[in-house]
Amino acid sequence: MTDTSLTDRIIRQGHALVRAIEGIGAIEPTGWLERQLARLLLAIYKRRLRALFATAPPWVSEKVLNASGWREDDLAARPSNN
Repeated sequence: MTDTSLTDRIIRQGHALVRAIEGIGAIEPTGWLERQLARLLLAIYKRRLRALFATAPPWVSEKVLNASGWREDDLAARPSNN
């Protein structure tokens, strides 16, 4: 796999993870189990996004986050509002 295709793959994965994080954050859980699952998925996807960015040049994370209106602080490991 070339560097260009790897970078493109990281960008695509980054955009997909950001959309998933936004989607999960927008859902209003109806019960305890759903709330716990949402928190777990948010934590996993944020951790995966941070790990993905750790393997790429800094401009890649900026490109993905800026396209979503996010900042690096938005990936901090903190509890969600759900």
